[in-house]
Amino acid sequence: MKLYVTPTSPYARLAMIVRLDLGLEDEIELVWTTTRVPDDPVLTFNPSGRVPFLQLDDGSGFEDTDVIVDYLDGLAAPLRYARPDPVDVHDVDGDGNGNGNGNGVYWRFRRLETLARSMLDGVSVWAREIKRPEGEQSPALIAHERRRADRLADTFEDEIGFAPLALAGEGLNRAQLLLFCALDVHRRLPDMDWREGCLGLSAWYDRIQEIPAVGGSLPPAE
Repeated sequence: MKLYVTPTSPYARLAMIVRLDLGLEDEIELVWTTTRVPDDPVLTFNPSGRVPFLQLDDGSGFEDTDVIVDYLDGLAAPLRYARPDPVDVHDVDGDGNGNGNGNGVYWRFRRLETLARSMLDGVSVWAREIKRPEGEQSPALIAHERRRADRLADTFEDEIGFAPLALAGEGLNRAQLLLFCALDVHRRLPDMDWREGCLGLSAWYDRIQEIPAVGGSLPPAE
């Protein structure tokens, strides 16, 4: 199997972390590629051209990071990246009576996971926009995504000491991976100053960088 990635994609970084964390380096070859060009080799087997792309031995594969994580996790045992068991998706506070305010384990996980995904999607748009020629950039779009990133950083600063984001020593989960990869985009965005005023989040980010699978997945410079 082959995992096609680019140095600048935070989604690819997430898949690379999982590959290393699950010890799948021998089973899955890492292939660096260039996208958004006419001769992109990924287009020969993935018509959308998106990465990361996990190509299976039969030539088929998957392009969505969440699906790739599911597939990779299924190659190892036991599952390490499974979401909490919802038990009853209507039991939003986990007390068994079907009522509540959405703070049950499953729904709290999904709430923070989707917020982290929103941050990752937004800063990715921001990073792509500033790579456009200056005269073609949208200042309004950049300002919008910057404000969104600032709001979300403040939200995560308040949540970072509690599950599922708090580091508890049993490995990373999907919400943590998404949030780390979103924050890590600051390496390509000088104006993404989320560390200011977010001391807890900053310390959390620094601790995650020390995890071998995270440090080992640092992409080469552009």
